[in-house]
Amino acid sequence: MSKAIPSWGRIAELLRAGVAGVAATLVDLGVLALLVSVMHVDPRAASIPALIAGGIANFVGNRHFAFRAHEGSLARQALLYTVVEVMALALNGLLYDLVLRTVPGAAGAYWLVRLATSHLVFLLWSYPLWRRVFVAPQAHAGR
Repeated sequence: MSKAIPSWGRIAELLRAGVAGVAATLVDLGVLALLVSVMHVDPRAASIPALIAGGIANFVGNRHFAFRAHEGSLARQALLYTVVEVMALALNGLLYDLVLRTVPGAAGAYWLVRLATSHLVFLLWSYPLWRRVFVAPQAHAGR
């Protein structure tokens, strides 16, 4: 099969990663909304714990559901995922903060800003690298 045409397995993987990402985003936004709307924490300060909670949910969802790499080395995957996500956390935090500081009225739509900035970081940084982190052992067998 040509590399230009994605296989059904690849399409299914991408869809599962999307589902895991939606679940992680709901965790992120839930924590963010709880901190901002209920506990009256500044949206910029609430960003970090919300991203961390979403990141944990995302690791579990991607490892077990999206990439089905539960038989791979947990330590290796956790370490590599953490490296990728520390950079993603920095990119998300910086981009979110930049938009809140530079776009008038953005703080009032903090959840929409989070959706947009996190999605951009996911598409350009996280997903391409997760495909390398969550390589199932059988993927290496034929190489």
